[in-house]
Amino acid sequence: VVNGVVKMNIDTDTQWSYWDGLRAFEADKHDYLQGQIGNPDGDDKPNKKYYDPRVWIRKAEESMIARVGVSMEKLGSKGRYEKSSEPGSHQCLPEAKKGPVVNLYAGIKNMIKK
Repeated sequence: VVNGVVKMNIDTDTQWSYWDGLRAFEADKHDYLQGQIGNPDGDDKPNKKYYDPRVWIRKAEESMIARVGVSMEKLGSKGRYEKSSEPGSHQCLPEAKKGPVVNLYAGIKNMIKK
């Protein structure tokens, strides 16, 4: 980044990290994912909170979020922009800077509001 040339396979890295989060969840909860009922806590204990897709998808997302954070650090963009509190706002465009991308974004945002 310092020399101005960077090639980072962010897409591949985030895909792997998503899978890795899912893989780690399955490894950790393997005995709870073998049936709807019955696990190490008891033969009649339900497993819904383990096989519910919202649970394991969230673990995969958390893993990917962590990897994106690593990429942001390596690329020098971590902490450069203030987090917006406005719902639906674009987090990467600082309000202080004006230019074609910011102006285009503002124009689209205004069109949507109408």
